[in-house]
Amino acid sequence: MKDGMALFSNHLHGLNLPDEPEKLLEGTIMVVNACCAYLSIDGRPLNDFLAMQTYRPTDDADAKYVFTFNVFDKTYARILTPIDCKFLDLADLFGHPWNEFSICGFSDFLVSRIDGNPLSEDEIEDIEKVIADDLRFDYTEEEVDFWTDPDKIEGALYVYIYDVDRDDAEGG
Repeated sequence: MKDGMALFSNHLHGLNLPDEPEKLLEGTIMVVNACCAYLSIDGRPLNDFLAMQTYRPTDDADAKYVFTFNVFDKTYARILTPIDCKFLDLADLFGHPWNEFSICGFSDFLVSRIDGNPLSEDEIEDIEKVIADDLRFDYTEEEVDFWTDPDKIEGALYVYIYDVDRDDAEGG
């Protein structure tokens, strides 16, 4: 990249993540590959999703949000989505094996707007609904749950998804 990955550095800085654009590039490639696998399994086309995954998104693109995944501080990934987030399968990504790191899933992620403007209250509610609907398609509340924090990073929504501890769920 001609700019020395400055756009990735700025993105990471804006989300208070380590300035490691190489990790963001490598992780993005990994997560894009995983998303493509899940889209293929579901019999869905890849063209629109792949066309959206550009280094420098334009204002006229269908991409509205950036999901920035933290894969347990080993790598990060930036996935661009349309307003309905239709290309992401968060439940599948939460259980996806990353053989390179001998781990599955991700520790957390942030959702922000591509244009850099803060998320509105309505957008936060809509994104939380998308996350809940996605997770509940594959998992019950007794298996996996999540919480969000719209105040942790200015302008973004912090999302933490976790396995429910059976002892905690049973009150023990």
